Amino acid sequence: MAVLVKYGLEEVADLIRLRVQGKAHRPIYYDTSSPAKYHTRPVRVRLVLEELGPTFIKFGQLLSTRPDLIPHDYVVELARLQDQVAPADPNQIIQTIEQELGRPIKELFLRFENDPIAAGSIAQVHRAQLPDKTEVVIKVLRPGIRQLVRTECQIIKELASLLQGTIWEGQGLDLVRMADDLTEAIIRETDLANERRNILRFAKAFESDPAIHIPRVFEPYCTDTVLTMEYIDGIKPSPVEALARHGLDQRLIARRGADFVLRQVFELWIFHSDPHPGNFFVLPDNVLCPIDFGQVAVLPSTDRRLIGEILHAIMLNDGARIVSILDGHQMLEEQTDQARLSAEIEQLIANYRNLPLKDIPFNQIFTQVFDLIRTHKVRTPARFSLMLKSLATIESFGKSLDPDFNMAQAITPYVRQILTADLKPKRLWQTLQSSLYRATSMALQLPQDAELLVRKMRLGRIQVRVHHEHLENLTKTLDKSSNRISFALIIAALLVASSLLVPQEGKALGFISLQTLGVAGYVVAAILGIWLVASIIRSGRL
Repeated sequence: MAVLVKYGLEEVADLIRLRVQGKAHRPIYYDTSSPAKYHTRPVRVRLVLEELGPTFIKFGQLLSTRPDLIPHDYVVELARLQDQVAPADPNQIIQTIEQELGRPIKELFLRFENDPIAAGSIAQVHRAQLPDKTEVVIKVLRPGIRQLVRTECQIIKELASLLQGTIWEGQGLDLVRMADDLTEAIIRETDLANERRNILRFAKAFESDPAIHIPRVFEPYCTDTVLTMEYIDGIKPSPVEALARHGLDQRLIARRGADFVLRQVFELWIFHSDPHPGNFFVLPDNVLCPIDFGQVAVLPSTDRRLIGEILHAIMLNDGARIVSILDGHQMLEEQTDQARLSAEIEQLIANYRNLPLKDIPFNQIFTQVFDLIRTHKVRTPARFSLMLKSLATIESFGKSLDPDFNMAQAITPYVRQILTADLKPKRLWQTLQSSLYRATSMALQLPQDAELLVRKMRLGRIQVRVHHEHLENLTKTLDKSSNRISFALIIAALLVASSLLVPQEGKALGFISLQTLGVAGYVVAAILGIWLVASIIRSGRL
């Protein structure tokens, strides 16, 4: 709460204070005089995450890859988050390696460098040499990081539930869904066995491609906590001046980077979800070597079909068809204005439809698409959004190397491939076979299902469940109405009874006069009447 208030997010801190105040042993106060609150809100959110620590930084980094969830200015700011932490004690790292691999470090490696060549919040990387003198790097999870990450991810989920609709109120931001998706991705990064499987999958897919080199994995030296792979002696593609000094072709590297990502997305249906320049090395002969396979997404068949259907509708400039596709995949809210969404999609397509390929601003299109998704609260699958972000990132990567790089030109052959794939005889035959198999299975199963249904009917086990939309609201309204009627009847009864008691003489129960009892009834009736009228006025429904 102190960090939130320090950066001018008092309304968020107050919500948390209300939740925990009752559990605290003393009142909670915080200083509201910090000058840091005068930054823009995106900057302040970034500063908060940086100060809260490693898991929150990683959360912000992953959040920056989801422009379908947060506005563009937040994406830009959170992308600046740096995962800079002090390296763990090398003795603890060595102890972890020895426990995981079951032998002393001196038996495992001819040389092990205590100083890491990279240190992040989740893992750090050390250089070493195998007994056969092969140069390797060893990625090791920081001690205790799994428990820390799981605990802090649970905190993030609870905060998301508490803060739903506060930070970006009115923009339809689903903080709970966002927290679930991104904390799952963070936890996945603490499983180095998952990263090892990703590397092996990519190595198999690109083994025949001389333009791409996937680092070799040394499986006898790997566990879910330790990952040993080939040391890559290359250069980073940024700054671009380094490429020129080594005689490398920037334009060729840009095209190869784009082909690397496009082939993943449109042919392999698995993709490196954050292909920024920092995740690549460039080797001699302009060979591209991707690294850090902790975040790899798989596009399921439903998302593949969605891509094909949307691309086909775009070719036809049919905004209504795109909206129908989104609705059919249950991606639209009930309150979505489908006519307006259709018109905006058609306008977006029309803006760029007749432009030459070289003039199409691909990155600008991505920004506008993500704005549409957020504005109309389109619930895109997480992997689908990551795919779009991956394409936008590799376009920026290509532009940084080659100002004339054209993403639209690079993507066109893959789009044609998707659009014609379903028309190939083999694909049509496979689709027909699948449909016939499902129809046959349904027909064969039908007698058994009918018999089961009849049997349940005879035994009286059939239950019919009716769900009426907004019935809960009707129930609440009826409850309020009946309560008000009950109060009105009670008030009327008190007035009638008091009117009968006031003229009477004598005492009730031998100590209180009937007139006093009648006046008390008037007072109670007046109080209840005022309360009832005030509640009706407050509700705004006279």
